[in-house]
Amino acid sequence: MLQFVPYTRQWTQSVCEFNQRMLSGGLERELCFPCPPDISNGGSNREYFLAVDGSQVRGAYFLTRERWASRRDNHEVCNFRLPLSEGFIDCRYRGIGKALLQHALSRCPSLYCLGLGHKNRPLPQMLLRQNWPMMKTAFYFRFVHPRQVLRDLAWLRTDPRLRLAMDAAALSGGAVGIRALQWLRTQKPAGQGPLACVRDFGDWADVLWDRVRCDYSLLADRTSAALNLRYPKDDPRFLKLAVGSTSKTTTGWAVALATTMNGHRHFGNLRVGTIVDCLALPGEEHRVIHAATEVLEERDVDLIVSNQTHRNWCAAFDRCGYLSGPTNRFFTPSPDLARLLDPFEQKFQLTHLTRGDGAGPIHL
Repeated sequence: MLQFVPYTRQWTQSVCEFNQRMLSGGLERELCFPCPPDISNGGSNREYFLAVDGSQVRGAYFLTRERWASRRDNHEVCNFRLPLSEGFIDCRYRGIGKALLQHALSRCPSLYCLGLGHKNRPLPQMLLRQNWPMMKTAFYFRFVHPRQVLRDLAWLRTDPRLRLAMDAAALSGGAVGIRALQWLRTQKPAGQGPLACVRDFGDWADVLWDRVRCDYSLLADRTSAALNLRYPKDDPRFLKLAVGSTSKTTTGWAVALATTMNGHRHFGNLRVGTIVDCLALPGEEHRVIHAATEVLEERDVDLIVSNQTHRNWCAAFDRCGYLSGPTNRFFTPSPDLARLLDPFEQKFQLTHLTRGDGAGPIHL
C-alpha cells in the first residue's frame, strides 16, 4: 500500500536504489533525486516527501516554500520540484505521478513548475492532462564572439548538417553577419547612470521592491533578505550590479554569471554569460540590461543568455540587440495559482520570471 513519508536520512539507501532503477529506465542523471536530501542554502524552506511501498521508494518530490506578490497582496507559493515516479518507467506503478501531484496540492494549492525541459517529458504531459496552463519564458541570446560560438555551441552541433553549416559560417562571413545584425538592432540608452558592483543587497533593494512590486501581475519576493539568501555574498560566482540615476538612488539592479563551461551538453566549452535576475523602476529596464551586458562583455564571455517573461524586460533585451530563440523553460502554475492571473494569457506578459526563479541558475 502506497504511503507518503517525510524524507529522512534513514531512507537514503532506498532513495539511491530508486534512482538507480530510474537511471536504468532512461532517466537523465541530472534529474536524480537528492541522495541524501539537500539541506544546504535555502534548505529550511524545503519539504521532501517519498511515496513508499513497504521498504521500497516508488516516487519522490520536494517543495520549496516561497512568498510571491500579486499586485498589492502576498501569497504563499510552492515550487513543485523534481517529482519522480517509477510509473514513468514501469507501467505497474502507473498512477504514482498523479498521487505525487495530489499530495503536493494538499500541502499547498498554489503550486508551480518552472523549467520542464521538453513538453514531451512525463511531468509536463501529466500537468497538461490535469489542465495546468503552460507558457513559454522567452529565451534571449547575444553573441560576443560569434566565431567561437559557431564552433562550439554543442546543442546545435549534434546535427551533422547544422555542424557543417556552422563551421562554414565561422570560416566565411557568418560571424561578421551576426555582429552586423546585432549592431543594427542595438540601441544605447540615453545617458549613463552610475554603476556599482555590490557584495550584497541592502536597504536600497527594499526601497526599490516597495516601489515596483505593484507593477507586476506576479513575481517572487525580491526583498533584500530573499535576495541575499538566493545570491549569497560569500558566493563569488554572482556579479551583483546596482544601477542608479544619481549616486543616492538605485533605479535597478541585475545579477549575472560568467561561467567557463567544460563539456556542457548545451554550451560545450564556451564561456557563457547569464543575466540571471533583474529588477528596475518602469522605464529603466533598458539601462539595466545595457549595463549588465557591458559588464559581461568586459569579462570576455563568448555568449550571453537570459530568460524573461515581462513585456518591458523583453523589450529591453530587444533594444540591446539580443536575438530570441527556442526555449526549454516553461511556467506551469496550478489552477489555484493561475487564477491570480485571470485572464491568464493577458496577464502572463506582466509576470516577472527570470533564471533566478524556480530552482535558480543551476547548470550555469
